[in-house]
Amino acid sequence: MVIALAGYNGFIGKQLQKAFRDQDLILLDRNELYGNTAVLSDKINNADVLINTAGYNVARRWTKKNRIKIQESRVRVTENLVEAMRLCEKGPGVFINASAIGIYRQGKVHDEYSYSTGDDFLAQVVQQWEETAEKTGSKTRIVLIRLGVVLGNQGGAFPRLYKLFRMGLGGVIGSGKQVISFVHVDDVIDSIRFLIDKNSQGAFNITAPNPVTNREFTRSLAAHLRRPAFFRIPALAFYVLMGKAASIILKGQTVYPKKLLEAGYKFNFATIDETFEHIVNQS
Repeated sequence: MVIALAGYNGFIGKQLQKAFRDQDLILLDRNELYGNTAVLSDKINNADVLINTAGYNVARRWTKKNRIKIQESRVRVTENLVEAMRLCEKGPGVFINASAIGIYRQGKVHDEYSYSTGDDFLAQVVQQWEETAEKTGSKTRIVLIRLGVVLGNQGGAFPRLYKLFRMGLGGVIGSGKQVISFVHVDDVIDSIRFLIDKNSQGAFNITAPNPVTNREFTRSLAAHLRRPAFFRIPALAFYVLMGKAASIILKGQTVYPKKLLEAGYKFNFATIDETFEHIVNQS
């Protein structure tokens, strides 16, 4: 199988390279993703699968400059990939496009069948992102993976949390009642492989089936690191630091992977305790 990877240098992209190291990999760099679509088409023409996990980090203040980077790294790159696929004579036959649970309205409970979309900046970007991916021609099977908070010791939020908690500086954020829909990075990789093999299509939530509150998340991490977590970080501090982007951390969403479970996927790490036990033991 020939697999083309966009966003291969990111946290998930690096894990995909390891997971598919026995396959023929086509790595798409930034110049190709933002460049001439005819050249990009030639690069992916022989690919069986195209996986796009490219995207600028959203967990930062949404200044005008950062908004442009967040949007272009998702919508524009996906537009170019879609156009390149249209120009292909052969492949790819499967397009796995990373999306995010940021599409959902904050503070609510969602699965793929019963949900309401949000109206903030991030939700609007994700909606545009998915709508762009869905413009791929009928010859390509499209899978949209809506990622939750991805945890692993190789990247994402965990390494920063690890340092804080090891120093005894961990604590509950805001009210602590906001829900974190998390997923172990190994389950992200395995679910992508599963969805490719199962001939699945459409949108899938890639989140563990047991979301937790921020308070539960904090207690579990502190327990596995054997460190106290006495601090309470006020919501105002995050709003001062991150502006409207703080809502990602302070409001949260309860998201369930209903379609993934219905398809028969079995999570390696279904709970936050299983997730942290594995990650901490690897750290």
